[in-house]
Parts: sequence; structure tokens; C-alpha cells
Amino acid sequence: MSAALSGAGFTIRLCLTRIPAYDERMDGSEKTFFYCADAARISAVLSSHLRRHTLLQGVTRLGLAVSGGADSVALFHLMLPVCRAAGITVTVVHLDHGLRAEAEAEARFVCELAARAKVLALCEKVSVPERMRSGISLEMAARAARMTFFAQCCDAAGLDAIATGHQADDVAENLLLRLARGAGAAGLSGLRPLSRIAQPTTPVSAAITHLTLIRPLLTLSAAALRAWLRQNGHTWCEDLSNGDCAIPRNRIRNDVLPHLEATWRPDLRARLCQSAEALREDDALLETLATRQLEALTEKPRDGAAEHGEALPVVSLCRQAPALQRRILRLWLFREQLPEAAGLETTLALLTQCQRPDDWQYQLPGGSLAVCRTGLLTVARADAAVTEEAEVVGHTCFTWGTATIQAEPDRGVSSVAEGIGTYPAVCTLDAARLKGKRLCVRARQPGDRIAPTGLDGSKKIQDLFTDAKIPEHLRDTLPLFVCDNEVVWVPGYRISRHYAVPAPDAPSLRITVRQKPHAT
Repeated sequence: MSAALSGAGFTIRLCLTRIPAYDERMDGSEKTFFYCADAARISAVLSSHLRRHTLLQGVTRLGLAVSGGADSVALFHLMLPVCRAAGITVTVVHLDHGLRAEAEAEARFVCELAARAKVLALCEKVSVPERMRSGISLEMAARAARMTFFAQCCDAAGLDAIATGHQADDVAENLLLRLARGAGAAGLSGLRPLSRIAQPTTPVSAAITHLTLIRPLLTLSAAALRAWLRQNGHTWCEDLSNGDCAIPRNRIRNDVLPHLEATWRPDLRARLCQSAEALREDDALLETLATRQLEALTEKPRDGAAEHGEALPVVSLCRQAPALQRRILRLWLFREQLPEAAGLETTLALLTQCQRPDDWQYQLPGGSLAVCRTGLLTVARADAAVTEEAEVVGHTCFTWGTATIQAEPDRGVSSVAEGIGTYPAVCTLDAARLKGKRLCVRARQPGDRIAPTGLDGSKKIQDLFTDAKIPEHLRDTLPLFVCDNEVVWVPGYRISRHYAVPAPDAPSLRITVRQKPHAT
């Protein structure tokens, strides 16, 4: 079909063609499908997708995430012969989220499915509502529970990856849902054929250190998968909650998309999947650039209460291109295990805060705080707990809260003091004065004071924290060294003059406080 547009002295001829359900670019001798609605072509399109994205490269043991629904059952029946032909050992993994009464029957169905195929099944039941904390949605808590379960399965069965049953309609629905939320390219590109989680992504799933997810069905439509299952005599469990249009995804699936297809574009899902593919390619490039810039920008945290990760210099961040600013901040939030805070709205609000020249703090979804001090952005944990008192004796090294504390006999005077809460911090105390006394480390208490060297009288610890602009929510996380109920040292500040080493060669106790290393 063609049409012509005429103007002053020119004519533009447009060739209007319907975009098929696949990209016309050639990938070797294959066409790249975005949305296959033909049940007869499922096996061919699946094989092309696996090869194009090398989803099984290096995989010798694969977990198949099977919920019992049509998509995951299709994943099982389609991938089992592929894996057996490739010499890949298959394990079925199934998690009951404790949300629906029919979940027990679905678990039995999945176990029987695996048993008939003589495949190992790893099944577990959790209570997602019990795992929810302030600011975490049910959806986020359920996802975190799945990721933790998947990681545990990988450890238990030596799995190289987990395959999930996400399909092409999920891609189209995700794009519309995230478009409605105001997402950028990262969110709109949505589900990816392959995802690697190299670090924990949420406090709920902190056990995850490495997890590879593959999505073999990402170019196959839900209708085609169900048609294929029927043609091959396979049964599945229907989740009745999928018909509840009070759930936004179900409303998109059952009402919005069918209406748009009937009244506007019959091939809308294919076009949405095509857009998601283009966005994924753009996103991959920008993500690479942002990752490189984040590595170059981040510093070791100087805030003693920053339990995880690294500090982000806000001035250097704001010098980047706007698209990179958002991505750098988003990546940093993910590294800080705060995915619930990595949405576009929060990152834009944080970037606005980063323009401020003074110190500030910003409440993040989930309850944690973004804290900017002296131009460095760190995170104060919502679940940071007051640490119990601990004794400091002889040669010792132990963890207290977010710090590691090392004590060792020495001679003379040593000092590193760059500000309260700034690590490393070093002091030496008079060994003779300490003899026979109990030296301990604890959090502040009402009425705490120190008699600092070089000054007359004493100062309230409360006043020291105020003068140093330590945010209130961080003050209980900073260590104080106490002897006979007297504060003898505030790390980063002076020692008590009552415990000063009297001579350059006098016996002393050297104490070093460092930031606790980030777990990897």
C-alpha cells in the first residue's frame, strides 16, 4: 500500500506496509521473531531464540521454574527434550508463596509432572506476607522470596541457571504497565532473555550472590503456547486470580489490550514486543556506559554508619549527561540493595536533591535514608540496629555494627582523626591506666561526656554529634569506647585526656576502627 503527500514544490511518497510478527533483519539464515502466535512454529522459534541469545552456553545443569500454570508447563515440556539432547541435566524448582489456597494442589501437580519425567523436583513453601516489611509491596516481597529460593536451589543442586516461563505477552503487558508508571528505557525494555544477578538485590534476598535467569519463551505468545499444549495433550493448572481485573496486570491483559487490538491495531502485541526489543538494545549500551562511569565515580564511604557499598560524589554525578545521571544513580541504588528505591520517580527526586550545595537527607521507599554529607551520598539502613556492648581486650579484632575494631599492644602515640564517623580512625590509650579495668565499645547513652585532650572541662557526646552534623538516625550506630563509665575515645575525634599516653615510648593500646567490608 502506498500514499503520496504533496506540498509546495515537492511530493513525498510513503510506502505503508504491515509490520509482521518478526524483524526482517537476518540473523545468519534465521529471522528474528518478536512475537510468534503460530503454534506450528513454536519449536523453530524457540530454537532460534536459544541460539540467538546463547541462552544455554556453558549450562550443564538447568533449573526449570514450574508453577503449574500454562506458561511454565509449556516451558517444561519444550525445554526437557532440548536439554536432554544437549546433555543438560534438568531440575524442576517450585515455590509456594503461601498466598492462595489452591497452591498446595499446584505443588502436587508439579511434583507429579517431574516424577513422570524422572526429573528431580525442589519444592518449598514460604509465607510471603510474613516476609513483608514497611514500604515493601506484596509483589516485591514475592519476587524477593523467589529470587532467594532460586539461589538456594542453585546452591543445593549445582545449577548453572534457572529458566522461567515468561512469554511474549508478558513483554507487551510489562511495557504498557511501566509506560503508565512513567518508566524510562530501562523499565520499558522490561524482561530480558538473560539476566545475571551478581549481588544481592534486596535486603529480603540478601543471600543471593550469583544467579543467572534465562527466558526461553520470550518470543512466544501465550495463546500459541496454550494451543501447543492442547495439540500435544498436556494439561496445566489455571490460576483463578488471573481473572481478577482489580490487579493492574490482569486489567491490561483482559481489558486494555483486547480493546486496543479490536479498535486500533490487531498486531499491537507484536509491535509492543518489537519496541521492547529496540529499547533493550538501547538500554544495553547506556547501561554499559553508566556502569563504567559508576566504577570511576564511587569512593569508599567515609560515613561510619554506611553499612553497604560505596559513597557517590554528587558533584561528579551531576556533571554527567542527564540520561547517565539517572542510570548511574539507579545502578548505585541496586548495589545498595534498594531496588524498591530505583524507580524513575525516586531517582529524579534524588537528582534534584543532589543539586543542593548543603548536607541533606532524603527518605527512600522501604524506609532507608539517602544521606549526603560533605558532597558524598551514602545510605542509612532502615533496619540498622543498636549493637550490644562488647569488651576490648589485648590482641583482638571483631565486628561491631558497621565497623571492624582491632586492638593491639603498642608503644607511644598514634592518631588518625578526620572527623566523627570517618574511617579509618586510630588512637592510642595509656596501657598503664587501662590495667585492671574493663574497656568496652558501645552505642551512646544519655548523659555521656568526654574530657578531650587539649581542652578544659568536658563535652557532651550529644553536642559533639550535633557539631559534626551527624544525622540523628545515625548516632546510635557510631561506636564509643568507654572505661569505668567514662568515654575515653570517640573515633575520628580526640581521646580523653585522662587516658592520654604520657610519653613517646610509654606502653599503649592501639585501637583501629575501619569500615566493615561489603559482603560479596
